[in-house]
Amino acid sequence: MKTLGEFYREKILSHKNLITRKLPENSDTIKIERDLFGWKLYSGKNFIECRSEDEARYLKVFLEAGLEKIRVPKDDKYLRIILPELETLKSKIDKIINSYAESILDAKIRKRLKQEVWAEISK
Repeated sequence: MKTLGEFYREKILSHKNLITRKLPENSDTIKIERDLFGWKLYSGKNFIECRSEDEARYLKVFLEAGLEKIRVPKDDKYLRIILPELETLKSKIDKIINSYAESILDAKIRKRLKQEVWAEISK
């Protein structure tokens, strides 16, 4: 199985038209919402504006993985193509991490362990 870092290098960094987005600080509550002005990705009370729901979903994966900034394809069609594979990969990795972490009773330690594992596999 690919790591998030491998996916990022192969599918994103190999793409030419990229922009860098700074992500809000990771919080326990991450959600995507649409308002009159467009799409927003919230992390607690902080948010960033997104050009589309696809961009918000893409950024959410990397925000949940604990990254602070990320390169994003400018091409919305390409983003739409790679998004299902990215979300599936993230879901599979989450299941594996959670299966090991659930045996840790202390919630703070469990959260820190998950963050460190995500940081390691996002390299």
